[in-house]
Amino acid sequence: MNLFKRLKKKNTGELLWLIVLSDIMTNLMLFFLMLYVFTIQGAEAQKAFAASLKNEKIVEKEKKAEELIQELKEKDAAKTISMLENAEVQITSKEIRVNIESPVLFKSGSADLGNQASTVLDVMGNLMNNLKNDVIIEGHSDNIPIKSGDYPNNWELSAARANTVVDYLTNNFSIEPRRLISAAYGEYRPIASNKTRAGRIKNRRIEIVIMRK
Repeated sequence: MNLFKRLKKKNTGELLWLIVLSDIMTNLMLFFLMLYVFTIQGAEAQKAFAASLKNEKIVEKEKKAEELIQELKEKDAAKTISMLENAEVQITSKEIRVNIESPVLFKSGSADLGNQASTVLDVMGNLMNNLKNDVIIEGHSDNIPIKSGDYPNNWELSAARANTVVDYLTNNFSIEPRRLISAAYGEYRPIASNKTRAGRIKNRRIEIVIMRK
């Protein structure tokens, strides 16, 4: 009986060592082939290979340094925002979410910025200039029907408010418009009960989401 027929009769699991052995032999062959090329090509090839490895390590170190600097900037930004009286901050591995109640930024039923708005938005604008991250501006509302004639429903009011914040940031700071996304959720993403006045105030809000890279 030849070798092929004997192998066919064996259990597949018993032949796994042959696969492992073949991988080892292949790697050894490549290793000795590389040594042979170095021997033929001489010192220049060795220097080029060493230089390429060194460059890869330098690039990797620079990348890690940039990531660390970015992380420190983001954490510092979150700390700065948390010191604002009218803003709540949540930071995760994916985002920095800043919750600002609408009465801080807008007049009731309006998308026009109030007198207090600049105290919060100016801090946010300066931080965004420094970070260079993409940002989502979200508009939210409670579930009480709109009484003003300017907007037919809460959804459109929340959209108008989000757009107003985007306009303020792009007009007053060097923030590239392509970095900003405006989103409106109306009454459909509440964070508190709409059955109480305190809950409705919490739901009427702008959330500024700084995406972490």
